[in-house]
Amino acid sequence: MSAVNQTGGDVGEAGGELERRPENLPEPLPQNLPVPYRRGEITNVIDWPELATWARSRGVVIFGLILIAAQLIWKSIFIGNYFFWQDDFHFLELGLGHSFSWSYLTYVGAGHLFPGVYAIAWVVARIALYNWAFASAITVIMLAAADLAAFRLLRTLFGGRPAILVLLLVYLLCPLTMLDLRWWSTAIELLPMQIALFMALDAQVHYVRTGRFRHAIAVAAWLVFGLIFFEKALVLPLLLFGVTSAFLMEGAWPATMFQCLVRYWKSWLLQVAILAVYAVVFAQSLHTSTAQPTVSGVGQVFSLTWGLLKNNFVPGALGGPWQWLTTADAQYAASAPPGMLAWLSLIVAAAVILASIALRRYAWRAWAILAGWLVAADVTPVILGRVEVLSASVLALQTRYVSDALGVLIVCMGLAFLPPADQPDIRKRPAIPAGTQASRMAAAGLVGAFVIGSVWSVEDLQTTTSGLQTRLYLGNAQAAVSDAPSGTVIDDSQVPSSIMIGAFGAYADTSKVISPMENAADKGRIRWTSSPHGTIDHLLMFGTDGRLHETAIYGQSSAPPATGRACHPVSHGRVVATFPAPSYPSGQVLHIAYLAGPAAGGAEMTVRYGSSAQQLTIVPGLHSGYLTVRGSVTSVTITSPAIRGLCVGDVQAGLVVPSPTGQVIPAPY
Repeated sequence: MSAVNQTGGDVGEAGGELERRPENLPEPLPQNLPVPYRRGEITNVIDWPELATWARSRGVVIFGLILIAAQLIWKSIFIGNYFFWQDDFHFLELGLGHSFSWSYLTYVGAGHLFPGVYAIAWVVARIALYNWAFASAITVIMLAAADLAAFRLLRTLFGGRPAILVLLLVYLLCPLTMLDLRWWSTAIELLPMQIALFMALDAQVHYVRTGRFRHAIAVAAWLVFGLIFFEKALVLPLLLFGVTSAFLMEGAWPATMFQCLVRYWKSWLLQVAILAVYAVVFAQSLHTSTAQPTVSGVGQVFSLTWGLLKNNFVPGALGGPWQWLTTADAQYAASAPPGMLAWLSLIVAAAVILASIALRRYAWRAWAILAGWLVAADVTPVILGRVEVLSASVLALQTRYVSDALGVLIVCMGLAFLPPADQPDIRKRPAIPAGTQASRMAAAGLVGAFVIGSVWSVEDLQTTTSGLQTRLYLGNAQAAVSDAPSGTVIDDSQVPSSIMIGAFGAYADTSKVISPMENAADKGRIRWTSSPHGTIDHLLMFGTDGRLHETAIYGQSSAPPATGRACHPVSHGRVVATFPAPSYPSGQVLHIAYLAGPAAGGAEMTVRYGSSAQQLTIVPGLHSGYLTVRGSVTSVTITSPAIRGLCVGDVQAGLVVPSPTGQVIPAPY
């Protein structure tokens, strides 16, 4: 039988007649294709076995990216609890006060040459001043780049084995870098340095394996990148040489060192040239530094080195310090592991090192490389530039001095326990089994303890420190600048030490920190003065809360006039205001309250304070006059042609401080 299809053609009978098909149609697809690919069918069916196979082949990459994403969320929340602090303000002020020039980029303030840091601060100061969300976004982007660079290096060096996820986990969770993330200027030093370290090592591995010189050029480029942000990158060539000679070449280490120098001499020469150029620029810029290289005693060197290991790096590498020693203002903290846990950390670290040496012949080389980095990059710079300023025992508790070693730690841990990819595993000691159930359980327990300890340490740091105080100060200061009436005069004192310490000098003045927040339309409404002089009514100054307060004088006040009188008496054409006790030698300001009649307006009063005499123009009405003074006196003498039309009230000598009473801008809620 036959039938007619929709095109009008005959359909052949079942007995085998050929089917008539319209012209220009392709041949039908085979009917044994997977369901999602059959023509004419729309389906959402997923080939789960095939997807599972794909996921298994890329499981390490997928899980590594998941770990990185989770860590970025966790650390973003952590960073959000803080605000700019200390050097952050200094760098932003430098950026505002300088053009984008070579002299600005190569400025050495406290022994550091990092043009990249100054470049970022220059941009942030101009487009998002004191915008913590914007600055934090830069930190998180750098953090993501460092994480991905670390993951890339681990895969390049050790292949796609699941064990690299443990090394990645150590890098992602270790508490050693958390205080660097809290301190923005330190974060933008450290993270580019970490990126340079990982990417330079990655390029070095490719260079050794392929022999292509373009990889050596990449190594040099990453070295330059690291030096732009942190001078510790000077040690990076030593790390590259150590890893290459110890683990990427076969033979006794002294022999491979020589072979490494000879075989890759072009790459080493290129790196030495870069270091030489950097050293010349650094030496020429060092004259502006407030910190100069010094030589410390043997006792200080030992105290610093032992403290950095026992109470800082080793506990931190194992998930510590578990508790922190916070500053009085809760802005920062130092490593303060409990004594028992500090010693236990040393024991565990020694056990891990000995276990690796027992399992693998060359493991000791990895730990020697790590020790060399700690000495060259972490201990030596502190000895040369910081020990003479602060105690070695105090400096040893600062995690920022060893946080850069975290990247080296995970590389050396991997080299101590894992064979490099594409190399025969000849370094394993066959007499000692490495994969026993007991060893796997011990490793799992150690990793679990590290994860728990790291989370505990970070949570303790977050609950005991905060940037809220600085955030509130600047929020109030911005409102005060906006609400202050036109013509306001502000005494330019220093900001609280919780924001910037006095060592920053003029950079810690309120005018430096707060005046950049004035809107362009408001410029000129406020006048700043560090030495009040002349008649100034309602002199204001910023308090520790960031609000504008009326001022008072902390020091000596003149003895009150006779009972029933508001003015000091005039005798022999002058007024003598006597202090009950000598004024403070540290006093800086003399305040004179006076009432002048219309006839006295425009006349000059001569104020004698000790051996000095200064002029003050009289303004009719009730006013306050200010003069800058020095030294200690017992009395102040005032003369004027219009002395009879002048009523001199209270006379005070001392320091200008915020008044506990009077107007406050903005008003407290």
